[in-house]
This record gives sequence, C-alpha cells and structure tokens, in this order.
Amino acid sequence: MRLTINQMTALRVLRGLRSGGKRLPSARTDLSAPDPSPRRHWSTSALPAERLLLTQPPDSKRPVHVAVPNQRLRPRTPCISATTYGTGLPDGSFVDLGDGLSIPCPELLFVELAARMVPAVHALLGYELCGSFSRDPNDPRTGRATLGIAPVTSVERIGRFIDRCSNVRGTVAARRSLEYVADNAWSPAETVVAALVALPVHELGYGLGKVTLNARRAAPPELVKLGAAASRIPDIEVDGLRVGFNYDGHDHLDLPSIARAATQEESDSAIDAVREKYVDDLRRNRELLATGRIVLPVTSEDLFRKNGLDAVMLEAALAEESLFGAKLPELRGTIASSALRRARQRLIWSLLPWDASLRYGHEIAERERATAESLSVEDAYVEF
Repeated sequence: MRLTINQMTALRVLRGLRSGGKRLPSARTDLSAPDPSPRRHWSTSALPAERLLLTQPPDSKRPVHVAVPNQRLRPRTPCISATTYGTGLPDGSFVDLGDGLSIPCPELLFVELAARMVPAVHALLGYELCGSFSRDPNDPRTGRATLGIAPVTSVERIGRFIDRCSNVRGTVAARRSLEYVADNAWSPAETVVAALVALPVHELGYGLGKVTLNARRAAPPELVKLGAAASRIPDIEVDGLRVGFNYDGHDHLDLPSIARAATQEESDSAIDAVREKYVDDLRRNRELLATGRIVLPVTSEDLFRKNGLDAVMLEAALAEESLFGAKLPELRGTIASSALRRARQRLIWSLLPWDASLRYGHEIAERERATAESLSVEDAYVEF
C-alpha cells in the first residue's frame, strides 16, 4: 500500500505521533501516486485504520482525506476525499512516515487547513504546530493535551513555505492567519488568550497585534543579589506594549491535592506546596513589574464568565494608558460595543474545552458557511 493522507486525517495522525512522544521524521519527499496493493481497489478495508487512528469506519460524511498528483489517480470510493496537487507545491512538501504512509509537512498542513477553518481556529492550529504541546488526536477539544514536546515547525518556516508556493489553494488565508501566530506556546488554553489578543477586531479579537510567548526576562542584578529569581517568563507579551498576561488555569494551584490528603502530614505538605506556588506567583509579578512589565493574570473563570476576558482587556488598557500614556482606542471600541462583546463571547465559548462549545461552534460555523461554502462545521469546530 502507498497512500498520502492530508488535511484533518493527517492532523489526527500528526497529533498521534506527537502525543505518543514520537518525533516527526525530518526527511522530506514529494507527492507519490496512491497504490492499494496488494488489493486491486481502494475500499474501507484497504485503509490502514490503526495507523490513521480511526475510531469508526470512514464514510462520505467522515471520509479519509488524501492527496494525489492528478485527477486520474483519485480513489473512487465515498470513504475517501481527495485533493489534487498538480503543480505549485515546493519540492519536499511531504513527510514519509514509513510503510507506504505519508503526510503533508507541517507547513503545507497549515496551508491546507486555512480553507477549512475559521481564522480563530486556524490561528490556534498555528500555535499548536509552532508550540510545545499537542492536542489529543481523537478528542482535540476536551481530551488531555500532551505538554513539553518539541515544535514541528515555526512561524518563520511556515512563512518561507508560503512564499515558495505558486497558486496553491489556502496560501492567502494562511498568510493572513500567520500574522496572528507566535512561536513557543506551552498549552492550549494559553493560545486561546494569545490568539484573541492578536486577532483583529473584525475577526472578534482585541486587535492588539503580534504577541511574544514565554520569553525569559532577566531580573535587575540588584534584585537578584537580594534573593529574587534571576529571570522570569511571562506567558504572553504584546509587542510594543508594557502590559502582558499570564494564564492561570484550574491546575495552576493544586487545591484538590489538599482535599485528597489522607493524613495530617499529607495535608500539611499539600498546603505548603500550594502556598509556595501562590507566593512565587506574587513575587513573579513584582519582579516583572520591576522590569517595566505589568503582567495581568487570566483565569479559566475569566474565559467562561460572560464578559470576563473583556474585563481583563479593559484593565490592561487602563493600566497601559494611565501608567505609560498609550492610547488604545480600537481595543476600547471593541469592548464598548455590546454586539461585538456578545459575538466574541460566543467565539470564546466555542474554543474552550467543554461540551457546550460544540453548540456554540456549530452556530458560528453555520453563519460562516453562508459566505464560505468550503467551511465544514465538523472540521472547524468539532475536530479542531
């Protein structure tokens, strides 16, 4: 068998590799013709279901996505949806996974999915590919993410790849989305905040522009002499502004460990650990403030609460304006508009890891489909 999968099928396989601790092969190859050998024809049973991480047999509604070099080689079966690449792709746009299975390189995958995902979701994909985490392959929304792994590409590499493409569908949208992506994201929730900060107002973001993620900032030497940490890492910095953000989720302070303690000794140890983390966070914020950076905490409750993130962004605007004299009229305008607040909150809820996000995602995708026929509700919001 020889098969090149692409789009959502390839994304699932790539996530499976990363979540399983396997590195993506570095060698690149070109697109080859599909071959079902030793079978004569493509069918559901001819597909390598285990390697494709299929949880149910594919059909016309949930097909396996594949890439072929010309129309004549398209597999003629409802369970396979084919993309034809004749010319225009740079050499070495695919990765051979071995035993006849190939996928697009991460840069091409980002381009392919630009035409299928709404901008906010597509930006989140960019953060994931350029970051040190992977969503769960079969439950990317609510499944447990794998953290602390190597990125598979970077913003610069994606940009160079797009420059080398010629008349490839998705490059215009991909280049636009890439403007709002940054390297070095550490977690999915962090990227939701970063993407919304960076996305323009007409895409329901806050329009603050490019961000820098998890960059280490040195402390003043005189502080270090007095016992302060030598450096700190704010989660999200807005390029050109002094205000940034740290995402503090439910796991940030491990309060459940106190409740689970079976003995007084275990309880005391858990309390000490939580207190130590809390104090360290306070010191972190003070030490970053000493370097001229105000880092505001963003909690999971802020994302789920109606207008919660809007309030944090207004606080950031007030701090930036009152302390540093900056003027942020576009940010203030999008927060002041009740219509934009409502639409943005529904977008935020559609991106969060809870069951209700599917409903909000379907509603948004249905509206988007009125002007973008290629957009798939499932691709954009169920399997992102």
